Amino acid sequence: MRQATIEDVQLVAQFLAGFSKDAFGVSVDPVSQISSAKEASGTGNLYLWIVKNIPVSIANIAHRSPRHARINAVYTPPTLRKKGFASALVAELCSILKNEQLIPMLYADLKNPASNQVYKNIGFTEAGKITDSPYRRRDLQKTYCQFNQKRARKTSLWPGSLFSIYL
Repeated sequence: MRQATIEDVQLVAQFLAGFSKDAFGVSVDPVSQISSAKEASGTGNLYLWIVKNIPVSIANIAHRSPRHARINAVYTPPTLRKKGFASALVAELCSILKNEQLIPMLYADLKNPASNQVYKNIGFTEAGKITDSPYRRRDLQKTYCQFNQKRARKTSLWPGSLFSIYL
């Protein structure tokens, strides 16, 4: 895992375009995401999961409050899914946030059972439902999920990476 840099802008723009299609049902040209990719890459909060020197997933720490930190823009291209890359990345971000004494949280699309199960496996629990959003592009129902730190255990699911996963 590493932080995205300005050198990653083109790839991040492609990933953000893919995220837009998956999350909101809106196809956008990756070129239209260059500005957002530059901004996100410059914050130090956008992370890439790397496999054999190739970025395969992204996730962002979008906001930190005194108690919580929100993770968003979790995305893996379709051809690279079902390999645990996003799970590993989100789990690592949760470890970073735990070290900052913050509780990770995220919003998940209730119509995407695969990602919801991944978040549950990492240790997120449902904390409430949101039925309306200013980003509503299709009929989205989201759930607010929060890390359950009381069910923690150490595990190593990815070679060379020991981190806390909350089950």
